[in-house]
Amino acid sequence: MPPALVHSLNDDSLPYHDPLGKLNWDSVARDAWWLPPEALSLAGVPAFERLPLADRQRLSHFEFAHLLETGMWLESLFISRLASDLDKTADTALKRRYLHEIREEAGHSLMFIELMARSGVSIPDARAHRPRLARLVGRHAPADGLLFWTTVLAGEEFPNRMNAMVRAGIEQSTVSAVVYRMVDLHMRDEARHIAHARTAVESLAREASRWRKRLTSAALGIVIDQFARVMFFPPPPVYRLALGASETNSASGIQWAALAAASTARSELVSQSLQPTLAFLDRLGLQVRSRFA
Repeated sequence: MPPALVHSLNDDSLPYHDPLGKLNWDSVARDAWWLPPEALSLAGVPAFERLPLADRQRLSHFEFAHLLETGMWLESLFISRLASDLDKTADTALKRRYLHEIREEAGHSLMFIELMARSGVSIPDARAHRPRLARLVGRHAPADGLLFWTTVLAGEEFPNRMNAMVRAGIEQSTVSAVVYRMVDLHMRDEARHIAHARTAVESLAREASRWRKRLTSAALGIVIDQFARVMFFPPPPVYRLALGASETNSASGIQWAALAAASTARSELVSQSLQPTLAFLDRLGLQVRSRFA
């Protein structure tokens, strides 16, 4: 990473503000949207739109919790790899960059846990839905390699676009103030993490041979599809937890998941969310193909 960028990112990370102290945890609202209606996986599905407002808002709570659980998993992978690299560099500025990112990612995860604990909204056994190849890449791909950093980039940018929908949706949708503030704090830090990842990918792509780019592109296409599936299409337990207790809902979690998977509106939103990352990679000679794009 260029030294000037490292120093700039380090400067932007100071002073550090613990996000736990930035939120009014006593005002966590359960009678508000946590994701805007248009960001829900069942948005536009007639059977879902006929449900009472409280049921639809409850799904927004559990879909947001699903995103938080996924985010904590991704951040844990990133933290472990950054920590392992601390002793591999003698560059003090780069060590600071790693430590800033570790501290910020840990702060995000603590913030996520606090919301779920205070609201009672969480996804039991979330680990059962982790994508297999993405997990292997995150744990075992060389931390200084192109595949690892392109995976990091995708793992940072896709959730960030969902967060952007929350931040953009407050005027139209009355998004919970605590959730809105949480997302705003998260995105401020993520802007630096994404800049770090993009610079790493650009540098590694310039040095990579044509065959390395082809292998990386093929593997990354599978990883991105797994990310898209887990982030944008919640598993059946999410629908069961959110909608299973409703007297107005006769569909099972599996049926709701199938409706989301068949939704044209959802497919279009996912494609739009993936395109900026895929276009960036394409400009670097990484022709990644995704079934969701």
